[in-house]
Amino acid sequence: MKIKVPEKKRSSNGVNPQLKNIAYSMDALIPGFYLWLGSFCWRFGGSDAEESYPGTIHSFAGISLVLPGYQIFTTYKGSYDPR
Repeated sequence: MKIKVPEKKRSSNGVNPQLKNIAYSMDALIPGFYLWLGSFCWRFGGSDAEESYPGTIHSFAGISLVLPGYQIFTTYKGSYDPR
């Protein structure tokens, strides 16, 4: 059983770590369901981002479903690159 420890809201570079994890999972096409609305993020599946991954989500709200077989259905149409 894995106990999830609350993360800091913002990392030292100002990126929300939960949005970073969602961006990483969507960028890598890791199956899961992802929802974000402001600072609220919910992720079912996916993976934690690697420490060196610089990407994030640049929209206030969105929803995404990544299925096995590299199929992605998402409302997010932006890039994952840092700004």
